Amino acid sequence: MGKPAAGAVENPGRLPPPEGALPSPRWLLALLFVALLAAFAAGIWGTILRPPAYEVRGTVVARPAPDLLLVRHEAVAALGMSAMELMGVSADPALLDAAAPRPGDRVTLAVRARGDRIVLLRITKTP
Repeated sequence: MGKPAAGAVENPGRLPPPEGALPSPRWLLALLFVALLAAFAAGIWGTILRPPAYEVRGTVVARPAPDLLLVRHEAVAALGMSAMELMGVSADPALLDAAAPRPGDRVTLAVRARGDRIVLLRITKTP
């Protein structure tokens, strides 16, 4: 065996990859890991930026305006409210129209505090 020619690269046992060959599985695995990590981080970041929502159970008292619902509710410790206080909930009129709450209906609400207002996110009637 002689010396390799000048400029030749020694690569014992390996052939150069053909043109247009796909990356090795190791690179694909690393790329998949980074993509999944980014998606996980984005999901967590979204929950950090959004303020919490609270569940409130109570009875509808009245709907004095298209965007307002009055509810007599159970205690909501997270909002500092004791049971049976009257709570005014601001809401999108379309959301209230879809649920069609009537005085006396038992409801479960998902609400969020926004400044000095309580905003309705979801409403469902309960038996």
